Amino acid sequence: MSSETLKESEEDGLGFAVEIDRKRPVADQIYDALKRAIITTRLLPGTSISENRICRHFGVSRTPVRSAVTRLSEEGLIDVYPQQGSFVSPIRLGEVRDSHFVRKNLELALLREAAAKWSLALSAQARAIVEVQRQALAVGDIDRFFEEDENFHQAFAAFAAREGVWSTVLQAKSRLARFVRLFGTPSRLHVVLDEHLVVLDALDAGRIGEAAQFMEEHLDMIFHILKQLPEEFGPYVVE
Repeated sequence: MSSETLKESEEDGLGFAVEIDRKRPVADQIYDALKRAIITTRLLPGTSISENRICRHFGVSRTPVRSAVTRLSEEGLIDVYPQQGSFVSPIRLGEVRDSHFVRKNLELALLREAAAKWSLALSAQARAIVEVQRQALAVGDIDRFFEEDENFHQAFAAFAAREGVWSTVLQAKSRLARFVRLFGTPSRLHVVLDEHLVVLDALDAGRIGEAAQFMEEHLDMIFHILKQLPEEFGPYVVE
């Protein structure tokens, strides 16, 4: 496999490195790398997205870069202003609320369908994910913690045999993820683990209504974050 590791340089300031596999569409890889950098807030709202700088960073032509930027613009993660440039989009609170509505209602529906098929084996799979989250948190690997958090929620789509629904949930979740990464507090991460386990305990006991209630409360914690936005992050947020 022909590949090229691109090291982060002090000049480009993109804040991440990536390995380009020349056998995969380059535009897709640039899209994935930029999206991850935006969602994890390595690229903060308002950051200039220079196509020339990205071309140098990845060692590619402008065509795949422009394709990736266009896709991210369509997803609301990059704002493109003709004659001015492209910038990481601010966090739009209206979109956060709408995305949360979509995510919550789909995830609760997936949980109820999964509950109808619940077993000790499914419980063990979900608990194994929570344990990996716990281990990641213990060593300060926040990126891994959030990756496993996504795996935990996605597991219910698999348990319900509704994997196709997850792409819709994920689209809504991408607008929520950077909000949580930017404004969430470290102490909250330990609580997330407990909330996951409470949902699983209720499912193990056959208390489906309680499990759904606990999951809804877990997902609604985003509104608690909304009420406590630090003033210094004000420039990153718009209604």
